[in-house]
Amino acid sequence: MPTNIFFYLVQTNFIDFIIVVFLYIFLLSNTTISKKMNRVFLITAVIINILIFADSTDFYLEQGTKVHSLRYFTSATGYTFRPLPIIMLATILERDKKTKNYIMFIPVIINGLLAYTSIFTKWMFYFDENNRFHRGPVGAFPFIISGLYLIYLLRVSVEKYRLGYINEGFVMIFIVVMSAMASALETIFHFKFIINGVGAIATVFYYLFLHTQTYKRDGLTKVFNRHTFYIDCEEKKGNPMFVISVDLNNLKQINDTKGHLEGDRAIITVAQKLSEAFAKAGNVYRIGGDEFVILCQNPSEETVISKMKWVDGELEDSKYHIAWGCARYLPSMDFDEVLSESDANMYKDKQRKKENCINAYGPSKLEK
Repeated sequence: MPTNIFFYLVQTNFIDFIIVVFLYIFLLSNTTISKKMNRVFLITAVIINILIFADSTDFYLEQGTKVHSLRYFTSATGYTFRPLPIIMLATILERDKKTKNYIMFIPVIINGLLAYTSIFTKWMFYFDENNRFHRGPVGAFPFIISGLYLIYLLRVSVEKYRLGYINEGFVMIFIVVMSAMASALETIFHFKFIINGVGAIATVFYYLFLHTQTYKRDGLTKVFNRHTFYIDCEEKKGNPMFVISVDLNNLKQINDTKGHLEGDRAIITVAQKLSEAFAKAGNVYRIGGDEFVILCQNPSEETVISKMKWVDGELEDSKYHIAWGCARYLPSMDFDEVLSESDANMYKDKQRKKENCINAYGPSKLEK
C-alpha cells in the first residue's frame, strides 16, 4: 500500500472512527436511555463503521489501473448502507409511535439487491478495464431514495417540533440540513468521506441530546418533570403568563379497580392530550402522580379557554376526566401565590364535578 494513500485515509477517517468508538463507550455505559433505543443507536454506529471501512477500501482500490474484484463489493456496500443511518435516526425520532412504519424499509432493500447484483448485471454501476467507475441504468436510484429518506426525516422532525418537542425537532432539522449539504458536496465537488463524518457526529450528538433529555422529562409521560418545572419557573418569572393546574380525577379508583397499568394508561393519555393542545402555547409538566402544571406565556384568555375545552372534548369519549384550575401571573406578583391560587381553583373545579356541576370555564378562574 502506498504510504501517501495510507496517510490520507488515516487523516480523513481517524476522527470519524474515534467519534464512533466514543459512541460505543457511551452505549455500553448507558443507564438512562431504553435498551431498545440503545440497540438502534448501536446498529447505527455499526453501519457508520461499515461505511467508513467500505469507502476507505474503495478509495484505495480506485487508485489502481486495473479493476479489482473486491471493488465491486465495496462499492455495492457503500450504495446499500448509505441511506441506512437516515432510516435509523427516523426510527429513533418516531420511538413513541405504537405502530412502526416498516414500509419505509422496502426501498432500501430493493436498493441493496440492485447494488449487490450489479456485480453481475451492471444495472447500478460497473467498472471498465481501466478501473474507471460508470453508473448503470439505475445508478441514480440510491441518490433518489436517500433524498426521499431525508425528506421523510424532515417531515417527521417538523411534526415532532409541532407536538411541542421543540428542541429535539430543531436538532433533527439541523441534522437533515447538514446531511443534505454533505451529500451535495460529495456529489457536486467529488469530496470524500464527508457524509460519513456528518453521520458520525450527528449520531453522537443526537444520543447525547436524548441523554440530557432523560433528566428533563418524566419517564412515563415524556412531558417535562418536576425538576424542570422549578428551573423554568425561575426563568419565566419575568414574563406574564397563565398558570394552569390539572388533576386526573379518580386515579385511585382506577388503580384499585382496574390495576396500576390502567392508571398509567390514564396518566399517559391525559399527558398526550395536554401536550397536543398546548404544544405551541406553553410547556406541560408532570409534578406529581396525577398532577400537571402548564405554563403559558403570552396567550390570550380566549386561547387558554379554547385549549382547555379542546382537551375536555378529546377526553369526553374516554373514561378519564380531569379538573382544571387557572390563574394569571404578572411579573409584579409572587409566583408561589399564583400557583397556589391555580391549585385552589382546580380543587374547586374538582369538587364541582363531583357534584355533577361541570362548568370548568367560569370567568372567575381567569379574572384574577
